[in-house]
Amino acid sequence: MRRPKEFRLTWRQCGFLILYTLAMVVALVIIHEATHILVAMAFGARFGELKLGFMGINPSVTLPEWFTGTKQTAVHYAGGLTVGTIFLLFYLTYWMRRYRGSPSFYLWTLGAVTLMLAAMQFATGYLEGRYHAAYIIAATAFLSPTDILTYGWAIAAVFFHAALCPWKMMRRVDR
Repeated sequence: MRRPKEFRLTWRQCGFLILYTLAMVVALVIIHEATHILVAMAFGARFGELKLGFMGINPSVTLPEWFTGTKQTAVHYAGGLTVGTIFLLFYLTYWMRRYRGSPSFYLWTLGAVTLMLAAMQFATGYLEGRYHAAYIIAATAFLSPTDILTYGWAIAAVFFHAALCPWKMMRRVDR
């Protein structure tokens, strides 16, 4: 049994979806780490004191030893919560409006990707801030409890997106 045409993507749409996802992930990483750096600098750290590197395959910013307490906690929360907010606002102001103006599976999918990335960043920001030591240990492992929680938020975002942008709105052009 074949899927209805309204639930298929062309090769061009698939290619754009892949490029869009990659571009959003690159933007996410840059904004996330830049936010950590900017908040640390706002609390008095000099750029030269911050160490940029990788924790496993994840980019990271290491704070100086004197940087402790609530300042450190604010820096840890900042990256994910900032990117999550930016992506959520982009989803609400752009993708949701585009889908409601011209519902299609293609626009639905692009919106879902954006909202999933926002949810994953909210989860990451929360975990980085609240459970920083566990988050750092889990950064080098695959399918750690923090990964499972983050993927759970992404799956929940798809259900949330489906509620905001129901498939029933899609045009049935070929029928």
